[in-house]
Amino acid sequence: MAQQTFGSIIKTVAATGTPEALGTSATRAHSFTFLGLKAARTDNGGRVWVSPNSGNDTAAVPLDPGDDITFAADVSDDYFTADQFYIDVENAGDGVVVLYDK
Repeated sequence: MAQQTFGSIIKTVAATGTPEALGTSATRAHSFTFLGLKAARTDNGGRVWVSPNSGNDTAAVPLDPGDDITFAADVSDDYFTADQFYIDVENAGDGVVVLYDK
């Protein structure tokens, strides 16, 4: 059995109304867990939106400060890439901490 390894991404968004990609297609994983933090142990000031597209005000999942949400592939050989997720913020400088399995 292969050993599972984990990674993390800290993503802050500089401006409201301008969704930014979480990362690139080089980061792929079976699951991504989004934490409503702008840095380790630092809650956001407002709500963050996680979306599978880049349009402003079209984000599908709200993430309140300190909350978390996980997106997991249905089967073990499926995966997501970091460029599939966009982050939009209510307060400039907020963002997400993301944990993922490589």
